Amino acid sequence: MTDLMKMMTTFVDAIALIMALVLMISLLHRGGGQALRNKTLMGAMFSFALVMSMSDPIILPNNAGIFDMRSLLVGTAAALLGPIPGAMTLTVGIVYRTYIGEPGVVPAIVGMSTVFSMGCLWRIFIKDLNIRKWVKSLILGVLLSSQGVAIFVTPQAMWADLFANLFPYMVASSVLGALLIHHLLTGEFSFISEAQASMVNANTDHLTGLLNRRGLDLTYPDLNSSLPSNAGRALLYFDVDRFKQTNDTYGHSVGDDVLRHVVSLVSNKLRMDDVFVRLGGDEFAVILPNIDAKEAEMIAERCRAVVSDAGFVVDCEAVPLSISVGAVWMRSPVEIEKMLEAADRALYQAKSKGRNAVVFLAGLQVLKGAKDQVRSFHERVA
Repeated sequence: MTDLMKMMTTFVDAIALIMALVLMISLLHRGGGQALRNKTLMGAMFSFALVMSMSDPIILPNNAGIFDMRSLLVGTAAALLGPIPGAMTLTVGIVYRTYIGEPGVVPAIVGMSTVFSMGCLWRIFIKDLNIRKWVKSLILGVLLSSQGVAIFVTPQAMWADLFANLFPYMVASSVLGALLIHHLLTGEFSFISEAQASMVNANTDHLTGLLNRRGLDLTYPDLNSSLPSNAGRALLYFDVDRFKQTNDTYGHSVGDDVLRHVVSLVSNKLRMDDVFVRLGGDEFAVILPNIDAKEAEMIAERCRAVVSDAGFVVDCEAVPLSISVGAVWMRSPVEIEKMLEAADRALYQAKSKGRNAVVFLAGLQVLKGAKDQVRSFHERVA
């Protein structure tokens, strides 16, 4: 009875360790961060749990030996977190088991290597199947039970006893452990995915798929501020000329089509790292990071020209379409509000010049306690 109680206590401790592990991974995911960094940290967490489990194994009754959760942790790390955390956990398991020494080093390595392979196969072929979650967990548990192949690496005289006394614990721990870890981790990952989707929706304009103003405020501080000597940052601020007239004449549905058309045209003239934002209505902004003044002015002009040249057609009727662009470039990054204020003034000048124009302001200098001042500017009117 004492041996049974000790075994149950050790098993409960192992389950508590797994639940603590899931909590730590949850906190890590909710904290954000780079994917590779998170994978590495999760691998370190599973490796730590593996060492803890191997340091306090379950003593099996009837002198059947000892048992721990190493194979479960290696297999679930590979299956649920990916090959990087799985490989880290496997490597730590092999090193630590080798450090512990004989007897049983080779069977232990064979068992852990087998479940790592089974975890990877489950991730490739089962993880994304459209079947119930508990069925996936059961399949994972059955695959992890393949650690039993390690028995065949032991002396043949031990096979019968090991299959009778050890293998049932392998199967039970694999199935129950897989059910528990898969349920907890997938539930947490699902919650995080929904939260991330909600955040994306909150920061995205649903009509055009661009960032909205809130998304711009969150993205702008993260733009690279370490600029080459001849580069800076530009902001293009534009709207659709006479957009209200188009809306009143053809209806809001056509107006929405016009906005999507303009977004598609302008997007094709931007670079991969440029940030395109819908500020509201027919007003848009484009952030051009790491760019010199000449190239920024050229991109602003290309955006204007491509919209003007393409036009728009409604029921076989050509509708004039153009944008006016106010652009500002500066060598050192400043607050987004100051950039928008300067670009708005440039846009007003473009409208005053008759629309379908670009007004480019270069060399914006922000003075403490004073308004933004423009040291030089160039105007380009179509």
